[in-house]
Amino acid sequence: MQLVKGFLLCLLIAVASSCIKQYYPELDSQALNKYVVSGRITNQPGWQEITISRSSPVELSEFIPVSGCKVNIIDDEGGSFSLNETSDGAYKIWLEQGQVVTGRSYRLDLYTPDSMHIVSEFDKMLNGPPMDTAYYIVEEIPGDESLAQKYGAQFYLDLSGEGYDSRFYKWEITETWEYKSARPAENYYDGQWHKIYPPDYSRNICWATIPLKDIYTLSTTNLVRNEYKQLPLHMVNGYSTTRLGILYSMMVKQFTLTESAYNYWDKLKSNSSGQGGLYDKQPVLLKGNIHNVTDPDMEVLGFFYSAAESGKRFFFKDIPGINLEFSNKCIESSLPIRGWTELLIFGEPVYYYYNEEGALRILSFECVDCRRMGGRLEKPEFWPY
Repeated sequence: MQLVKGFLLCLLIAVASSCIKQYYPELDSQALNKYVVSGRITNQPGWQEITISRSSPVELSEFIPVSGCKVNIIDDEGGSFSLNETSDGAYKIWLEQGQVVTGRSYRLDLYTPDSMHIVSEFDKMLNGPPMDTAYYIVEEIPGDESLAQKYGAQFYLDLSGEGYDSRFYKWEITETWEYKSARPAENYYDGQWHKIYPPDYSRNICWATIPLKDIYTLSTTNLVRNEYKQLPLHMVNGYSTTRLGILYSMMVKQFTLTESAYNYWDKLKSNSSGQGGLYDKQPVLLKGNIHNVTDPDMEVLGFFYSAAESGKRFFFKDIPGINLEFSNKCIESSLPIRGWTELLIFGEPVYYYYNEEGALRILSFECVDCRRMGGRLEKPEFWPY
């Protein structure tokens, strides 16, 4: 009987494992070598950027830059802006206030090193409203029974577009937050023992900045008024991230779109489900507005669009109703059996301290250097203190 049960168990495991296979679309060699063009022009002063690359296999998605292109942005009145390559595959130009205006249409015009002439369709820059407001509502985290009674800050934004041309919108969010390492650097061993006095707090405070991959779009064409309340954004919890520990900020940029640009980004959002993945680095199989004039049969991936841009920065701290239970990634341990020599195998100093009971505690680098958790020591210029 036990033998039969064992056989059935093995059979079930084999069947289960054979049913779960990662799927990769079959793409021919031509599909894997297409030009990928991405970029926009806005009415805000500053750098405007276009990236040009080659498509890569889905399972090995990577940025394959195309250098040496001649890139121009042309308006519907004959004006032209020439972009310069600032890094491999990245072409930029600095534009001042007033050089790009709403109501005018713009298109991309470029030549590749292999003499391919690639252009986009004209896309009109519609007049749009200023960014309204973003805020949070403390809500229970959904989807996992193990997280019962855990709460996060669900962020939302409002739109007030009455009196403006556009009825189509897209938002981009960049997060910045302050966090701390667990301890100052007090003692270290690098073959000799060193005491730091006073303790070194210079690597104790960091700031991390990350652009969200999520795509947020909205159409108000089916609404009576060109406005919207409580559009869901992202959720931030207090147990798996340091974001809400001290001060959390997000820069929200709002872009007005034409209907064709909205349709492209809304489809891209549906394909990626806001999680990156298949369409995270290149818009495979999604038709854009860019064409190869030299070889019309050679498809070009990507979309070039014009957008009136507005933005606003928001700060949040001490959010009531959210328990902060996150890990600071600091790991303390005892001296290993073979002593200090075992700890120097990576060629870096070993930090340590003595606790209140006088016991020696070895520290991981995250304990004394906040940069090990991805942030930087330089405080952003916009930080309020």
